[in-house]
Amino acid sequence: MDKLRRVKFVCCLMLCVSLFLAACSKEDKSDNDAISSESAVTNITNITQGREWVYVPEVFTVGEGYADYEKMQPVGDTFCYVLQGDAAGSGKNICRYSLTDRELTTVSINWPEGGKSWDAGCRFFTQDQGLHMTANVYPADYSSMKRFLCRFDPEGNCLFSRDITEQAGWNVSLRRLTVDEQGRIYIFLDNGEILLYTDEGEYHGSVSYSAPESQVMVQVKGACDGGNGKFYVCISQERVNIAGRNTEGTNGIRCTLMEIDFENARLLEVAKNLPNINGVCCGIRRGSNSDEQGSNSAGGNGNLAGESDDSDCRYDLLLYDDRAVYGYRFDAQKSDSGSVGEELFIWMDSDINGYCVKNLYLLEDGRLCATVEDWMNDDRVIVALKRTKAEQAPRREELVIVTVNGGSDLATMAVKFNRGNSRYHLTVKNYESLTDLYNAILTKKPMDLIDLSGINVKKLAARGLFEDLTPYVDQSELFERSDFVDGILDAYTSENTLVGIPAEFMIQTVVGSKAQLDNKAGLTLEELFSLADRYPGAKAFDGVTKEEMMQFCLMFNEDTFIDWDTGVCHFDSEEFKAVLEYVSQFPDDPVNGREESEVLFAVAELYPTMLRDYMKMFGEDAACIGFPTADGTGGHLLISSDAYAIAAVSEHKESAWSFIEESLTHEKDNELYAGFYISYPALKRKLNERADAAIERNELTRDDVNVVLDMLPDAMPFFSAQDDEIIKIISEEAFGYYSGQKGIDDVAGIIQNRAQLYVDENR
Repeated sequence: MDKLRRVKFVCCLMLCVSLFLAACSKEDKSDNDAISSESAVTNITNITQGREWVYVPEVFTVGEGYADYEKMQPVGDTFCYVLQGDAAGSGKNICRYSLTDRELTTVSINWPEGGKSWDAGCRFFTQDQGLHMTANVYPADYSSMKRFLCRFDPEGNCLFSRDITEQAGWNVSLRRLTVDEQGRIYIFLDNGEILLYTDEGEYHGSVSYSAPESQVMVQVKGACDGGNGKFYVCISQERVNIAGRNTEGTNGIRCTLMEIDFENARLLEVAKNLPNINGVCCGIRRGSNSDEQGSNSAGGNGNLAGESDDSDCRYDLLLYDDRAVYGYRFDAQKSDSGSVGEELFIWMDSDINGYCVKNLYLLEDGRLCATVEDWMNDDRVIVALKRTKAEQAPRREELVIVTVNGGSDLATMAVKFNRGNSRYHLTVKNYESLTDLYNAILTKKPMDLIDLSGINVKKLAARGLFEDLTPYVDQSELFERSDFVDGILDAYTSENTLVGIPAEFMIQTVVGSKAQLDNKAGLTLEELFSLADRYPGAKAFDGVTKEEMMQFCLMFNEDTFIDWDTGVCHFDSEEFKAVLEYVSQFPDDPVNGREESEVLFAVAELYPTMLRDYMKMFGEDAACIGFPTADGTGGHLLISSDAYAIAAVSEHKESAWSFIEESLTHEKDNELYAGFYISYPALKRKLNERADAAIERNELTRDDVNVVLDMLPDAMPFFSAQDDEIIKIISEEAFGYYSGQKGIDDVAGIIQNRAQLYVDENR
């Protein structure tokens, strides 16, 4: 029993990691996550529709492989960073990458006392390309630590080093160091304190932004000049539990903009209740000459590139989140309005994955510039953005991919496609729910590609809404049908239509002992119900709720209760009443339902290296039995990632297919994928490479891999059961029976009537 729970916990943890990697930051995105055309428009991308200005990208890649894109900072047209060496102190260099020359130069940092045991910390570059930096300094035995604030000239020579141990302590982390346009220094500690120093490193005092409540976590989102002689910091507040986890979701995180009054060492609130943002940088100044603009100590001043002097498009600050960049005016926003200002552009429109933007800057020449770092997909670049009249921007035909809260992975693929394509631009159209997405597909809104995550492929394929990918595979120059693992194309073929091909997949199924089933290969609903009599006191599953068990029963047996050919429902039948009665014995809450008793089956997510653990639990007779089905065969769920269909209404099917080809051949530079820990590739070449490496590490055998591959021909693509209208009806009405408020006949009759009405309206 304990072993089963441990395995389930590990698998749930792995599933969370997998979903995070596949759909990082997908929470709480609105339908406005990308602008979408509602009609087919040729030769005009979404970035020009309804906009006077667009932001045209130019991509730069620093040649040095370990360039620190996260902490790069522009000075003029040069991006500066510190290259971390293996050893403390003397291994550090100041690196400078010129956007004009596209060249990288380095200067050695000359530490005090030769740099022995000096460890570089937070840093900020000055307008002459010098450097302010903190350092942790240790004795030879590392028995203690001191902290110093240092300044280096452009040649790397130390101008001063001040001992700040008394103010900074040693038991807190230094989060960032920032310098305002007057040269004054701000050091942010993780306990909510901001240390204030003069331009010569003399301590001036401190202020604190820490929350009074222990259940609130406060973080610094950014700090910069406002162009008015004042310095601002933006912080976020989120409610957390005792483990430090967010308890309200992304919508519960609010930001506050504050002025740091250096002279009087105090914080002044400027705006509160702002939505959650990722960062803030200096805005566009008030004139075109330098004495009116003020300088941006983070590397920029003046108007946006392409902006005329008499334009009203000027902002005190620029704010940004995963989705877009906004211009903020102090005189236009009320302190409690909750507004982040005017939307300037959407990241994806400028071929940038907003989830991976580390910092945003305004350069001296007026261009915006983002540093992007996505290690998993090897996208580590600087992107300069020139503000351009929409009619003067390069024109490409628009492709639209529809999804539900598409996250970082999809954004990465769209960015890669767009950067390598001069004819087409792929727009990600997000929907808040599968219901909204289903409605868009069924009403044939303009779209080219459909993200199949959570979609009921079988139902939509029956309506002829997907393009058959078979001829595209047959004509592909990149691969043939035989290049895919056996059964994966069959699993995604419905109504003689190859709907999609996943790049990665895993199997969810039921594992148990075949001896419990008299050595049968699978399980029917009747056989599942009869096990309660054969094994009194035993539990069929551990940690499965009523809602989950009903979903498992219906996902594979809906056709038993609905004849889609005739449109007749059978939810008032004795067979369905037996399902209701059986499901009622499961708990409402998975934790409260756990008891020390024999467990017959385990619901298993078969990650490559977890199969053995599940099989060991049931001994020599262990088998992947599958969820109960009408005929007792199959019953396996295929959980896929990066699976896309071409919409039948698309006018750009060939180009949509080229995106699918890229998604299938894309190499993810990530240890979890390369290590064969979270999923199986659909391409045999990739699968064999990962499997061979895992076999060499003694993590699994070729037989372990074959067990999973053998299930593919009978596997059904996973769909979100809670978004299936029939299952939603059953879940809503079954509560009356579960709670004892209504009899089973009454509940079955209500379900029958509602389900029949739905089928009549949607056949």
